[in-house]
Amino acid sequence: MIKQVKNFNRNQRGQTLVELALILPILIILLMGTIEFGRIFFTYLTVTHASREAARSTVIATGKDDAYIRNKVLEAASWLTPADLKVDVTPSSPDNRTSGVPLTVTVSYPVQLYTPVLSNVLTNPFTVKAQTTMRIE
Repeated sequence: MIKQVKNFNRNQRGQTLVELALILPILIILLMGTIEFGRIFFTYLTVTHASREAARSTVIATGKDDAYIRNKVLEAASWLTPADLKVDVTPSSPDNRTSGVPLTVTVSYPVQLYTPVLSNVLTNPFTVKAQTTMRIE
């Protein structure tokens, strides 16, 4: 009777190992997907904050050029790679930025995806974009 219990336990260990081998890849992909989503969401919040800061500081001051707006974006998003940040401003000419005109600051940033399955589903790099429009005071 004791030998049968030992054989049963040995068979249970093998079953557990097979179940782990089947479930572990799915759990790893879910974990990596959660991490990638967190990275994308963090970048989205950063880019949104940068576009708002640049738009707000530009609309309250007069005569600010595109270099000033880009510097404000870089200050607000200092932990992102500056070379990858793309900043577009409308109206494009500082002469057209007069009181009452809406100013639009658009900031985009590519996020490199590292999870193999996710990078096949989404475009890699995944571009995060934020746009803020405020009226010039």
